[in-house]
Amino acid sequence: MSRISAVNDRGFTLLEMVIAMFIFFAVIAVIPILLQTANPPASDLSRNDQEIHTWFQEISKEAQYARDYAVEQNRLIITDIDGVERTYRRSGSNLIRSGRSGGHSVLQNIDGFHAQLVSDGVVITVNANKKEYKRQLRPTRAPEEEDIWIKREL
Repeated sequence: MSRISAVNDRGFTLLEMVIAMFIFFAVIAVIPILLQTANPPASDLSRNDQEIHTWFQEISKEAQYARDYAVEQNRLIITDIDGVERTYRRSGSNLIRSGRSGGHSVLQNIDGFHAQLVSDGVVITVNANKKEYKRQLRPTRAPEEEDIWIKREL
């Protein structure tokens, strides 16, 4: 009679499992790097251009609560419906926003900032990267007795 050899079918050893997991995680760590170099950024806009467009969106939202605009010494002063004033001015290559709580830089690496009053609001011009960006803002024109429904959410 021939004897059948015993087969070890207990599965993987701990060492084999650790080696397999190491290889798996090494491959997973390399995939994002390969994908990032294979796909260039989808946008033709530079980071500075994107920041300027984002700032114009933010100031447009702020203009929803504006009661009045003023331009003094190339500074834009926005007064909201609560009487709070916010000032935008250029300092070097930065655009500074000042308010009750102090000031901070909202745009960097700009070549110029100009605000001009027009009959129905203000036109803001920002120059950066040899490009000119413009946006017109209009104040809120709600009747005085209807100011109750225009309240700013903080």
